[in-house]
Amino acid sequence: MEATHRKIALNTVLLSATELLTRLVSLVLVIFVARRLGPGMMGIYAFALTFVNLFDILVNFGLERYIQREVGKQPELAGPLFSQVFALKLLIYAGCALVILALSLTIVDSDLKRWVIWLLSLSLFFRANIVSSTSFFRAHQQAKYEALVVISFRLVYGGVGIAAILAGRGLVTLASLELAAQIGACLLAWGLFIKKIGNPFHRVTWNNLRQLVRSTWQFLLIRVALILYVSLNMFMLSFMAGDVATGFYAAALRFCGSFEFLPDAFTGAFLPVLSRQITLGWESFGAVFRPYFKYLLLIGLGLAAVLGGMAEGFILLIFGPAFKPAILTLMILSAALVLSFTNLSLSNCLIVLDRERKIAVIFVAAALLNLGLNLVLIPIYRQNGAAGGSLISEVLVLFLMLQAIGWHQVWTLGLGQVTLRPLLAGLLCFGLGRGLTVWQVNFFLGLAIMAVGFILFMVITGALSRDELRAARELIRWKRKELEVV
Repeated sequence: MEATHRKIALNTVLLSATELLTRLVSLVLVIFVARRLGPGMMGIYAFALTFVNLFDILVNFGLERYIQREVGKQPELAGPLFSQVFALKLLIYAGCALVILALSLTIVDSDLKRWVIWLLSLSLFFRANIVSSTSFFRAHQQAKYEALVVISFRLVYGGVGIAAILAGRGLVTLASLELAAQIGACLLAWGLFIKKIGNPFHRVTWNNLRQLVRSTWQFLLIRVALILYVSLNMFMLSFMAGDVATGFYAAALRFCGSFEFLPDAFTGAFLPVLSRQITLGWESFGAVFRPYFKYLLLIGLGLAAVLGGMAEGFILLIFGPAFKPAILTLMILSAALVLSFTNLSLSNCLIVLDRERKIAVIFVAAALLNLGLNLVLIPIYRQNGAAGGSLISEVLVLFLMLQAIGWHQVWTLGLGQVTLRPLLAGLLCFGLGRGLTVWQVNFFLGLAIMAVGFILFMVITGALSRDELRAARELIRWKRKELEVV
């Protein structure tokens, strides 16, 4: 078990560090877009991304979690499954491309929006195949190959994109550069799969595709329900409050979204192991799930305390005074961030327990609640109303997730006891952040104080035990050459 925990920890660190680096590059690019092009262009870009991402769920078909779960159990499935996944995604993408073209010509009211949507839709096919390739890497616990692919894409796209914005280019050029970078990263991922994992060239029959669809359709339902749930705010803001309010919301959401790679990295390291542990019994599963749940909660609380406690500094320093209305939006969304991290760990618990359908039902219920709240709140509070609707909806998701797992199982796992001390540490850190803002402490000095303060609060409250601190030090020393890959 110790070797398993170390492997999980190493893959988690590698995936997290990789995504942190690449998201920072992406954040810098968005900052340049916001400052050089303004809230209006920012709103158009956010709308186009959201529009195309609606079809991303269909093309990906929820296959990434299925790949990690099944190949994690049976690594020899990788080659034949790769061929089947590619064929299925190609067929789905062809249909989605026609729908995107038709909708963009009918409901989109701007030529600029149409061009950005068309270019981003071309990127969709290559992005979907990158996702499936990296899912195979995760299932084989080879996070370094995913790191190579993701870093290559982000650095090329981010660097060239920033140069284009500084040269006075607009959104069409930016979307074109993303397409070129996605193509290059996809070719790299395919090459690594062939060289490091196995032969992807297998005969695919219609029976193979039908069986794959039957095995994964519930994962698709989860993705559809989830994307509709998280995309409602952007769409409703765009139509009900205009591009400027959408830009304010997108700016605040960008900070929270910049850290969504963390739960994904944890899941990539934990899910294959959780799938094996559940076959050994509930105690074996709980021994792995508890740290997964706890560390995601701790990270979510720490991020929420920093983003919410120092929201003024983040918005004004990064995006400028024009985005001042986004400060309260960021504070609300940072609270929702904690719940989204927690809810993700619970949803993966349900996946391991083969209760995928319940996840889809939960997110449909949350989407309906969010829709009703937005209809009431957006006309009055604009971007802040949309953020408030998200927060309330995440509370509903948390309750329904716990209910779906079963209150007895939740009690057995000890999730209530795991939650209390980290929650106290997060609240103390948030209070520290508000104090630093009121006292007008230098922003960067405040960030350093917040980082040290959160660690101290975790130790003082007992949220992080001495054994866990000792284990972290051992991980840093363990196989130093592997960690240098980060």
